[in-house]
Amino acid sequence: MNALTHLRRTGVRLTLLANLVFWIVFWMLFFAQSEPYKPHRPRFEEVFPYYIFFGRGLHMIDPGTGAGLPPALIEVAHAVQKLSFLAAKPYYWYFDRRGIVVNELYGGISVGGYFLLLVMLLSFLQWYAVGLVIDWLLAKRRRAQG
Repeated sequence: MNALTHLRRTGVRLTLLANLVFWIVFWMLFFAQSEPYKPHRPRFEEVFPYYIFFGRGLHMIDPGTGAGLPPALIEVAHAVQKLSFLAAKPYYWYFDRRGIVVNELYGGISVGGYFLLLVMLLSFLQWYAVGLVIDWLLAKRRRAQG
């Protein structure tokens, strides 16, 4: 194996490893910040959590005031995984056209929860592509240097 091939693999590995670490920390913080949730009939003007995983829910709107309150965790995920969030948007179009709300549960996970899982999967493709570009730029620079 020549040094160039090793360099390419190293760049992709680093971006994928960094993304894996991001998601491990994300899920640890998600379960630490989320609240217990049991499916029930909504009470008058009740605010449901958007992201529900097996009895744990994370609110995007303050249940007491109704004000928009995206947790810092979700804001950081949006900033780091922006392209993946954009690529996953068509997922919501399917449910919007059928009148299915974001907190509808399927197998213990909400529609919003499945959206987060889709974003996570797409993020690995996103960072793989970024790693390839970085490796290509480094290889080009290395060839130019001799």
